[in-house]
Amino acid sequence: MGLVLPLAVAAAPVCAEAATIAGTVTIAEREGAPGDPSGAVVWLEVSGTSVPAGAPTHAKVTMRDKRFEPAVVAVPVGSSVSFPNGDPILHNVFSVSSGNGFDLGLYGQGSGREVIFTQPGVVRVFCNVHPQMEAFIVVTPGPWFAIAAKDGSFRIDGAPEGRYDVHVWSERGGTAKETVEASAGATVSVPFTLDATRYRPKPHLDKDGRPYTGREKY
Repeated sequence: MGLVLPLAVAAAPVCAEAATIAGTVTIAEREGAPGDPSGAVVWLEVSGTSVPAGAPTHAKVTMRDKRFEPAVVAVPVGSSVSFPNGDPILHNVFSVSSGNGFDLGLYGQGSGREVIFTQPGVVRVFCNVHPQMEAFIVVTPGPWFAIAAKDGSFRIDGAPEGRYDVHVWSERGGTAKETVEASAGATVSVPFTLDATRYRPKPHLDKDGRPYTGREKY
């Protein structure tokens, strides 16, 4: 999948009366083999009510060696992500994901173009020139999120006391949800096990909905 951020903690500020949600993400592969949980994104939603918007942040996904680095980024709604080109060739970053589609056009090394994401959801990002390039932008509805580390651990600090739906997403393992009660000053443990046994890579078309036939694949 490529490089992922080792660990991203919640964008919300930490206070003495806040709760912590922590745990592990386990990926179950075929024949019982453990999968790589790094890059799994965990986020909180306030159960049964609207989610307070987090302060917009900025992230960067660099194109280098015909890859996106990092390959997984999480940001709250309203945040921006820039896509600088670190290769001595042209790239064309785009997405057709519902609510967050964009097309940055062709541009060369040293240039960077930016997208503001206004809808929560998982955004699949591609290059219109190189079909092997793929990244994921997970746009969270609120300010509390984390990206699992290599060992699957995650930690979200700064959540006010209350009832939360804890969501997890992984490219290979799909999605899951647990509902928890979080008390001020306490840590809630939430383990997730995701089933990747039925995972199959999803082929994609170019930005015009056509196959990449005849274009560079390496």
